[in-house]
Amino acid sequence: MPSTWRLGLLLTVLMACSTALCITVAGWAMRQNLSSIARAVVLDDLGEYAVLYNRNGLKELREVFEAGKHEESQAVRITNAKGETIFEQTPEAVAGYNWPKRPPKKMKPSETWLMTIAHPGRQQQLLVGCQVMEDGNALWFGRTDAEDLAYVEHIRRHLWLAGLASTVFMLLPLWWFVRHVMKPVQEMMHSTQKLAQGLTTTRLEAPGAVPELKAFAAAYNAGLDRIDALTEELQSANDHLAHELRTPLARIRGNLETFHDHIETPAAREAAARGLEEIDRAADLVQTILTTRAGEHKALKLHLEIVDLKELLTDLHDLYKAAAEERGLTFTLEAPTTCWVLLDRQRINQAVANLLDNAFAYTPRGGMVNLALNMRAEQARISVTDTGPGLTPGDLTKIWRRHMRGSASSASTPGMGLGLSLVQALMHAHNGSSGCTNRDEGGAEFWVELPVGDPLVSANVV
Repeated sequence: MPSTWRLGLLLTVLMACSTALCITVAGWAMRQNLSSIARAVVLDDLGEYAVLYNRNGLKELREVFEAGKHEESQAVRITNAKGETIFEQTPEAVAGYNWPKRPPKKMKPSETWLMTIAHPGRQQQLLVGCQVMEDGNALWFGRTDAEDLAYVEHIRRHLWLAGLASTVFMLLPLWWFVRHVMKPVQEMMHSTQKLAQGLTTTRLEAPGAVPELKAFAAAYNAGLDRIDALTEELQSANDHLAHELRTPLARIRGNLETFHDHIETPAAREAAARGLEEIDRAADLVQTILTTRAGEHKALKLHLEIVDLKELLTDLHDLYKAAAEERGLTFTLEAPTTCWVLLDRQRINQAVANLLDNAFAYTPRGGMVNLALNMRAEQARISVTDTGPGLTPGDLTKIWRRHMRGSASSASTPGMGLGLSLVQALMHAHNGSSGCTNRDEGGAEFWVELPVGDPLVSANVV
């Protein structure tokens, strides 16, 4: 459940509990006060009726009680010493209560006695007062708490409405908090996830956020801009250094080759040969950096020709079969149809060869590597699948960067982390794309896609 909903639910539950507690305490206090008032009313009316009875007898008591119109909640009765009822005014609303027949034996005249009687079928209770008269009869006066209960229920309904209105008002700050804090924080989290996936041009956005979050986003974005500037500066220096090294390396190689061809000492010739190999490796590294840089900026000079991808992959399969057998791998080719594409044969050969080199390097002996060609809409996909260790989530987003190697690489695995960045740059130069994923059955799949279209039309356009 999102944090916003959990916070809203928590506030609602707290307000409901607070309202219920307030209503319970208020109801209990009102019941206590109303009970005290009811006892005072019963004693007051009982005393008044006792005075009327002692002074003028039953006739005045009857007239005063009937004039009071208490037919909804009050009753009066007179019993003799034997407990027999000699007078009773009990309205229907007060009927059904089991009145005592006699007052307590030790009760003296002018003394009063109060008791509460429950009804067998109603919630209301009857508060009864009793006083012994001068002639020995007992005067009983009772009053139900029906009006008190109705009053308490009326107040309780209003308190619930007040609690509901308070809850709505309490949710207004939550709405403000969600709109200006939670939502911007969630948007910034999405931006940071994109950054973690390798989209380095992503920036934090906090529209409508509180000033503190806006300041945080601005400072964070300034730091990212600074990192991007330093990275661009470092890559430019790297490219410039590679460009400057190319000519000296070529001169050194020429001189070393001349020395190798004219020296007669075997040890010197062997040392010159090793030197030539090291220079060739350094020259290849420099050329890879320069090609990657040119491909990324679409400044790479391509020697385009119409090539059958099936034939190109078949040649690569034949070329790598010997290496697969040497490593104990099963190397298969799936290229069922002919596919003519306008491309630079040497560059595409280089890109696919890099993918095959990686697959051969990381697939254990006894494993399988497959080279396949598939058509997808207007794209030709060349994929290389293997049964190696696969890719970690971090590899999936970072492995195409320069000098980044997969988590499965080790010191014994050759390479400087430039092969896949070169593949990506070559595809970019061909208006294609590249990608990788893990296979459900294990291992990884690397692929490149090239636009197909009509190669003759593409050639005329170029």
